[in-house]
Amino acid sequence: MLKNAALLSLLLAGAAVTAAAQNLPGLEDLPEPTRYLAGYVSGGGGLSLPFGGHWGDTEAGFKPSPVLALSASKRVDELLSWGLETSYAWNYKYRVQSGLDLRMFSLTPFVKATFPEGNLLYYGVLGAGVYQWSQPAFSAGGTRYSSDSGSSLGLNLGGGVSYPFWLGLRAALDLRWHHVFNMKGSNLDMASADNFNIMLVISSGIWKNRAK
Repeated sequence: MLKNAALLSLLLAGAAVTAAAQNLPGLEDLPEPTRYLAGYVSGGGGLSLPFGGHWGDTEAGFKPSPVLALSASKRVDELLSWGLETSYAWNYKYRVQSGLDLRMFSLTPFVKATFPEGNLLYYGVLGAGVYQWSQPAFSAGGTRYSSDSGSSLGLNLGGGVSYPFWLGLRAALDLRWHHVFNMKGSNLDMASADNFNIMLVISSGIWKNRAK
């Protein structure tokens, strides 16, 4: 009798679990998300380090400069995105001649590949565009040198890793190599120039409502 009662209880419990499972919504029954991640806006700052050739000579080249960068990107899918980035470094000081300093502004479209790993996002970036440099007028040894400027094509390549920061923002350590193909003006001829930029970047997602 007790065996029969126990068996009946188990059967009833199994039937209740089966019925409850049948009433649970499947993935296909869940409502579609009303918003989607369309892209990112980012801003950051750090240090731009000249290296290689006369430009980056540690005795007769230019010193590192602070650098700022802003970018906006649009997601293509979970892996790829594309966008536009601008950067500005304003204080490359010449190690040999005091008073001589250079500024560099860039505007580069880019493509970006992102690889999530838990809360971390690893990414790689390839960009190419225009690099504009300028040299304000200065005096040295009793001689007045006029200002100078020029522009050249260039590219940048690098990547980084981002992690959750605060209120939905993400913080990233961004490492980037920038190559300017030709820095030549009336006062200076640096030929090509290379910089290694180390930056802390903060980014925010751009969310949009799905079309109904």
